[in-house]
Amino acid sequence: MSGTAGYSYTISVCATVDGTYQEIKSQNGTFNRTADVLDDTDTTNAGYHTRLLGLLDSACSVEAHWAASDSALSIIETAYENRSACFVKVLPDGQAGNGKRFPVVIENYNTSLDVTGLATVSISFQGNGAVTADNA
Repeated sequence: MSGTAGYSYTISVCATVDGTYQEIKSQNGTFNRTADVLDDTDTTNAGYHTRLLGLLDSACSVEAHWAASDSALSIIETAYENRSACFVKVLPDGQAGNGKRFPVVIENYNTSLDVTGLATVSISFQGNGAVTADNA
């Protein structure tokens, strides 16, 4: 997928870090990176707090149309059922080499059905290790 940054993002999954990533046909997606903030204030700081960054964390979520033959959703569902990790690659502009990849566990795999017959999935991933640059 190519195009203008912010409009052509892709989120892909793979069972192994260096395998073939399958794009999730997503409608919406998020990629969050956070750090624990630790207060290390002492009485010599002239009345101001000082802080240290602790453990880093990552998370990703995606909403997509469900399809029985979707290989990306199959990878996700298999990892969820087996309670195993998989790998997510986030490319903000859809271009290889411009994004991040990281191991995840699947926190939530929710299927929604509406009266028109449209089935959608909402998936939440929690980081399970370091976020690295996508260099492929």
